Amino acid sequence: MKAYIISILGITLCGVLIDIVLPAGSTSKYIKSIYSIFVVAVILNPLITFFAKTKNINLEYNNFETSQTLIDYINTQKIKSVETTIIEELKQKGVSNIEVKINYDWQNNQLVYKSCLIDLKNMVYQPTDKHTNKYELITEVVQQHTNLSNEVIIFDEWR
Repeated sequence: MKAYIISILGITLCGVLIDIVLPAGSTSKYIKSIYSIFVVAVILNPLITFFAKTKNINLEYNNFETSQTLIDYINTQKIKSVETTIIEELKQKGVSNIEVKINYDWQNNQLVYKSCLIDLKNMVYQPTDKHTNKYELITEVVQQHTNLSNEVIIFDEWR
């Protein structure tokens, strides 16, 4: 109980110090908001530990496991985001109606791009510069976002 009272007094003194030191402005609002979260945490800490002891709730969070399904979902969303970014950037450069499919693998807890398939079957090409090679343009944009080599960027244009 003594430690609880000392912690409340300490957090109150910090609040006074923050109020004196900080100038008025938008930054002050954010710092005071963060400070108020700490105040609430200090006040609620004894209540949480009390209820945890009475209900035999284990508050250890050290032993949690990451679901492989969650990791796969996150990786899929990252890949979709990169594919969409490539398509949008190519639209801005005059290449539209293409499909991008990135093949990837999960190695050593890292997402590794393996290859990229560009479907050009329905492509509409209206370059901003008439002397631009569409393959070089597409390869350049894909490489900016994936760091893949030319050999693993595959174009499919068969109808």
